[in-house]
Amino acid sequence: MSHGQEAPIAPAIVEQASHWLMLHWNGELDAEQHQRFIEWQAADAEHRRAWQRFERLQGTLAGVPASTAHTVLRKMPDARKRQTLKLLGALLLTGGGGYLAQQQLPWREAMADLRTGSRERLSQTLADGSQLSLNSGTAVNIRFSHHERRIRLLSGEILLQSGKDPQNRPLIVETAVGEIQALGTRFSVYEVAGGSRVELFEGELELRPRHAPAARLQAGQQRWFNAEQMGQLDRADPNAIAWTQGRLVAERVPLGQFLHELSRHRPGVLRCDPAVAALPLTGVFPLDDTDRVLLALQQSLPVKVQRLTAYWVTVGPRD
Repeated sequence: MSHGQEAPIAPAIVEQASHWLMLHWNGELDAEQHQRFIEWQAADAEHRRAWQRFERLQGTLAGVPASTAHTVLRKMPDARKRQTLKLLGALLLTGGGGYLAQQQLPWREAMADLRTGSRERLSQTLADGSQLSLNSGTAVNIRFSHHERRIRLLSGEILLQSGKDPQNRPLIVETAVGEIQALGTRFSVYEVAGGSRVELFEGELELRPRHAPAARLQAGQQRWFNAEQMGQLDRADPNAIAWTQGRLVAERVPLGQFLHELSRHRPGVLRCDPAVAALPLTGVFPLDDTDRVLLALQQSLPVKVQRLTAYWVTVGPRD
């Protein structure tokens, strides 16, 4: 069986392994703790398997060899440690882990200039007067020089209202697949589906894929692009930035797509059973109370919310 998909580990053992992992992250174990840790591993083969999986998964998350992952993750803020530990625990409970991707590395996000967790949103006025808003699970670096104003979107989604720069420096948002140059604009950029989706509400933009010709975007338009190609030109959706007011708006949106968006605003894993993924959903939902949203789904759709743990939730068909 591959490392990406292994047999699940019992919840009680995951809880014990999580305890030891947090102790390791908080610093070196003292002599008594070290001895108890050795005894815990020796007591059961499942204890050793749980710890080995934790070692591998945290190495994947940190983007470094497992032998040095403790050092990297130890430097993360406590809130990020807890969030990462919940994710690792959920992966052990279900045997998952193959989907972890390099562009979602928490060590890189933890060292970003601005970042938000799964329940956080942030608005910031930049040095040039631009207004920058970060959705949940977003990380950016700000690089202003004498020649340009550059915002590097590492993960997540931003809304940017460009300021009028006295030095007339170009304002550029850089993503993994290319660049977006603002020409006096208000626009959002969302890292999704292996590319960047840009919604333009005011002004004009130039989209620059890394390996394809540039293209202009006009107010009221949206477009997805990756490094090699441009997607279809479409109308900008004002509901796409309802998160800036703490709302998630759905207008006949497939339930699977809605839950994917909602999952960005709660810790752990939120899954949608394929049997109900196509159900259409319409409504306005509060992002700051995702449990309330899940309850509302049960009341309005033929679905049932099943909780393996508080951090592993599946929405499936009602019995």
